[in-house]
Amino acid sequence: MSPLILAGGPLALNLMQSDGLSARPTLDASKLRLQMRIVGVVQGVGFRPFVYRLANEMGLPGWVLNDGDGVAIEVEGTSQRLARFIDRVKSDKPPPAVLYAWEHRFLPPSGMDRFEIRKSESQGLPKVWVLPDLALCRACCRDIQSGQDRRYCYPFTNCTHCGPRFTIIDSLPYDRAATSMGRFRMCPACQREYQNPDDRRFHAQPNACPNCGPQAEFCDKSGRRLAGGIEALRLAAEWLKRGRIIALKGLGGFHLMVEAANEQAVAELRRRKRRPSKAFALMYPGLEQLARHVEMPPYAESLLTSPQAPILLLSRTPLGEKEVASSVAPASPYLGVFLPYTPLHRLLLNLVQGPLVATSGNASDEPIQFRNSDALRTLAPLCDAFLIHDRPIVRPADDSVVRILARPQFKPQMLRRARGYVPLPLLSPRPLPPLLALGGHLNATFALSREREIILSQHLCDMETYEARRGYEEALRDFLRLFEVQPQAVVHDQHPDYFTTRLAARLSQEWEVPRIAIQHHHAHLAACMAENQLEGTVLGLIWDGAGYGQDATVWGGEFLMGSADGSRRVATLWPFLLPGSERAVREPWRVALSLLWESLGDSPAQDLPLFGRIPSDSTRGVLQILRKRVMAPETTSMGRLFDGVSALLNLSLYNTHQAQSAQLLEYAAGRGDAQGLRLRLPLRQEEEVIRLDWREMVRDLLSEQRRGRTAEDLAAAFHRALAEAAVESARHFACRRVVMAGGVFCNRVLSEQILARLEEAGFEPYIHSQLPPTDASLSLGQLWAAAEGMRLESPD
Repeated sequence: MSPLILAGGPLALNLMQSDGLSARPTLDASKLRLQMRIVGVVQGVGFRPFVYRLANEMGLPGWVLNDGDGVAIEVEGTSQRLARFIDRVKSDKPPPAVLYAWEHRFLPPSGMDRFEIRKSESQGLPKVWVLPDLALCRACCRDIQSGQDRRYCYPFTNCTHCGPRFTIIDSLPYDRAATSMGRFRMCPACQREYQNPDDRRFHAQPNACPNCGPQAEFCDKSGRRLAGGIEALRLAAEWLKRGRIIALKGLGGFHLMVEAANEQAVAELRRRKRRPSKAFALMYPGLEQLARHVEMPPYAESLLTSPQAPILLLSRTPLGEKEVASSVAPASPYLGVFLPYTPLHRLLLNLVQGPLVATSGNASDEPIQFRNSDALRTLAPLCDAFLIHDRPIVRPADDSVVRILARPQFKPQMLRRARGYVPLPLLSPRPLPPLLALGGHLNATFALSREREIILSQHLCDMETYEARRGYEEALRDFLRLFEVQPQAVVHDQHPDYFTTRLAARLSQEWEVPRIAIQHHHAHLAACMAENQLEGTVLGLIWDGAGYGQDATVWGGEFLMGSADGSRRVATLWPFLLPGSERAVREPWRVALSLLWESLGDSPAQDLPLFGRIPSDSTRGVLQILRKRVMAPETTSMGRLFDGVSALLNLSLYNTHQAQSAQLLEYAAGRGDAQGLRLRLPLRQEEEVIRLDWREMVRDLLSEQRRGRTAEDLAAAFHRALAEAAVESARHFACRRVVMAGGVFCNRVLSEQILARLEEAGFEPYIHSQLPPTDASLSLGQLWAAAEGMRLESPD
């Protein structure tokens, strides 16, 4: 399996066509000149020195250079040798390099007698892609662990195959002076490596060593320096072993770290961070320890050790239950695990010799901290000390999160896209106007189009606080400057109260450009179509928590029929009320009461276990809200249905983080057995829309619960009923291609069941893989839908 890289998969195309004398060498030609142009991840990854060494090894004179489009190569030799050269460029390329498009042609020889690396050329608007940050490579890992190497224990070691890129670059072209490494002048030894084409640090812009590069230091909460260099790491390791919480400045921001086996320390981190239940990620010293605590399905090792090095959600083993503190991931059958991806993390983990909690360094509902001064101010209440360094981070990038779907076949699925993947673009099959799409309110991202590229921002958290919104605007202005895009239109969600909607109005006025509103669930459909390279009509299962519907109600359990430029709702959930509006999102027991009221009438069953946990005056107040339909918006939200059923089964009555109750319902389903259970979920035709009538299912759940069936079995039956209803609904429409998008499809149990059942029924199901199914993909869908609409409206 190739690394999970966004560009080259979604909307992929061959950007270039071969032309010239001949696309194939004539076998009787004694000598020819091969001209190649390659677009992709080919700058800043050691591609030119690789070509230089390959050409010299094969005895081919010529040259290679970087330009505004990628890499240009010319070599001369016999037809057989040139054909072999093409094959080896593709097969032997540096690991981080990815070739997305290339052209080659054969010309008469010009009499070159040696191979050289020529000076880079830059003309017009640069089309070179800014590289994501790359995880520590094996060669650099050997360097920092070898007592004979001059970079022994140096925490900022890198080469052209690894190290910071996106988080240190300030402007293009990618030269040292245009990065935050410009302040560090290379020593003579590093300069020789940088200038030597035979060295893997040839033109490695962050190249440094202990004599000339960034330095680490260990500080107390007030910022007072306690140690520097390797002693800083040793002191940090000692503090961690004593149960202390450390804020560590990494590649794209700070981590809060604590020993994963120390229950008291992990619980204290939860208390300080005000994060009572959401799972923490774990960083392991190596694969051997990691494999003790989680199961390793196909692709897991290749993803964990890839240059992207994401957090990977994997099922726990019995040792993972026993040896990891229970507060790390309460009630979850999964652990989010990853390996050290910087030399700093690697050296620290070597000293600790055990897994560490490594969670984002931020206060609740705020962006990740990435500047020393800000971190010392905002993270001091959350930690006991700081392990920092003096290499500035230009822009933040949180850790990416991936999981593996096992059915109907193993495939990775992105849940959070940031470090290691951003800002690689999607490639459009046609040129696009320069557009800016602002996404939604939760899991916020934005997207830019530049000719045939769609560039997505990193994950920017929820837009709930002033700090989050300020960070979003800062990132947006930064991308517009870095990629030199001046949008001709601003695209946004239809919700009138989203921060991004108000921002769109302000930017539209500031730039004097139009703004385009795209319905929330249609944007989800368009995003899934874009990633999966689908044209024409599809049926969309768009299931999420909330989106502003065409009728001004809260949608979220929708079946849409259409294409990227437009769609219509053809099926949906039976509607219900959200008593207390936003309070119902935080308190799912309110949703449960609404489901009971709709299913049983004005006297819901009072014998359910959940009523023993809710004060009677609270339930009376909610019933009054339902009767009067005041502060109780109508919804068809699948996410809220999951919340309500979770509360009905007494699994979770409150959400302290996004989708908590729905996750607990999923986890219960994974432990349950639906054999012998059949929950009714009939389809009812209502005018032009089919309604999935969950009311009978609720009545069945109550009946089975009174018969003594466990919450786990009922949760499993609930998931099965939804999967069967999804397929039965799809049978009503003459469309074999079905896309699945929205945050509900972060639910692995449900996703795998629907995918498998759709395939068995003869449908062609598609789900997000390289993009998250959540609102993080809205910006892509908004942009793609707007661009398609503009294309079809154009007189050309």
